[in-house]
Order: sequence, then structure tokens, then C-alpha cells
Amino acid sequence: MKIDSILLLAAGKGTRLKPYTDKCPKSLLPLGNTNILRNLIMQSQNYFPGVEIFINASYLAEKIIEEISNFPLKNRPHVIWERYPLGPAFTVTNHCNKADGNVLVLHGDTFFSDLTYSKLAYSINHKIHDVSLLLCHKRDKQNARSRIIEAAGIIKSIEEITNDGSKKHIQEKKDFERVWSSSGALVVKRKSLSFFTPEIAASLSPSLINFIAGTENLYLEECADVRIAIDSEKSYLSAIELKKACKNLFHRTF
Repeated sequence: MKIDSILLLAAGKGTRLKPYTDKCPKSLLPLGNTNILRNLIMQSQNYFPGVEIFINASYLAEKIIEEISNFPLKNRPHVIWERYPLGPAFTVTNHCNKADGNVLVLHGDTFFSDLTYSKLAYSINHKIHDVSLLLCHKRDKQNARSRIIEAAGIIKSIEEITNDGSKKHIQEKKDFERVWSSSGALVVKRKSLSFFTPEIAASLSPSLINFIAGTENLYLEECADVRIAIDSEKSYLSAIELKKACKNLFHRTF
């Protein structure tokens, strides 16, 4: 299966990470000897060599543009500047329909261990047929932000989980069950969104993901190792420590 382009979503304000994001977009927060966005770009260039990379930017976009200008011209990612954030669903739909190819979409606030990214790339590259797939992991329902309903590896739907944090809520036995949850990586097969009309400011889940699941097979791809959605100080500090501990596994073979 051929990936025609990679889209990194990096337009968010990172409100829950203030004051870290007062003067720095979330995707550029330092991560060891690199930053979140550069780590994703380097992984993408290593495992999908030659594939064009696009980054949408809005909040403090000039800082992202400055970061991208440091890359060699021959493999410099393209920046999609949004004067006002349009929302991931709109950005992804617009890019996929313009690109008219298979697109790997990655949340720009996610840390993937190199093992996770390399196994995802290996799985994508070795599929015989073009497919849409969503990277997923299992976690306790009380800690999950989304829950995926699947059957035999095919995603039927995804729903958002709202946890109010109350003692009554977290003590319910059903909240300790393990559920499939989205891991921040989605492959959109060519023409999958041709008839999808996104709402401005909408996220990928549930509307866009449910549209794909309702019109074609959307395959569940199990997350092989570590991934962290960096959306709080705790998760950010965890990502820093894990980045330090991760060995460089670029060009890993299986």
C-alpha cells in the first residue's frame, strides 16, 4: 500500500498545557534533544522516504514556519497556514480531497516511540490493497477519551467518552473495563472523503471516523508500543522521560 502524503495536525492552541504554550505552539514543545513536531517529521521521513509531508498551522504559525525553514529544501515539509483554525475534520477532508491519494494523518501533539511508528509503517507498507485504518490501543474505560466498537478487526463506530471525575462515576465497575481507543494515527484511503461534509471546528472523532466506518471497511491497527497524547503537564513530562529512554530504532527491520 502506497502512502501519497502525510498530514500532521498542529493548529491547536494547547490550552490545557498553559503556561508552556503561552509563547510556544504545543507541537514545538521540547522533547529531549528535539521537539514533538520534529520528532514526528523525522520518523515520517525515515519510514516513508520521499513522501511529501504537510503541516497545518494556525496558533503561533510563524514559529512553526520558522522551525520548518530549518529543514533542507529538498525534503522540507509544506505548511498549510490557517488564519483561523478550521478544525481537524475540515483540514483533513480538504487535504485528502485535494491530494486525491492515500493520506496518513497524525495528530501533531502525539509522541510515538520509534518502535510504535516503525511497526505502523511496516504494516501500512506491506498491505496488498489500499485500505483505511485507525491506530488503536487498549486502556481502562475511565481513562479513555474515546471508545471503539469493532468486530473481527473492522471498526464499526467510535464514540467520545466523557468522564466527570466524580467518585460515583469512577467506582462504577463498568468503567474499569478495557476498551479500544484511538491512538492519533489514521490512514484515509483515496476518495474516502469525497462525499463527506465536515463542520467547521469539528474534530476527527466521532464524525469523520464514523463516516469512513459507515461507508467502507475501516481496519483496526493495534498500537505496538508507547504512544502519548500530550495534552497535559503530566503527559508532557512523561513523554520527555520516555523520549530519553527510547533507543534510536530508525531503519529497523522485521
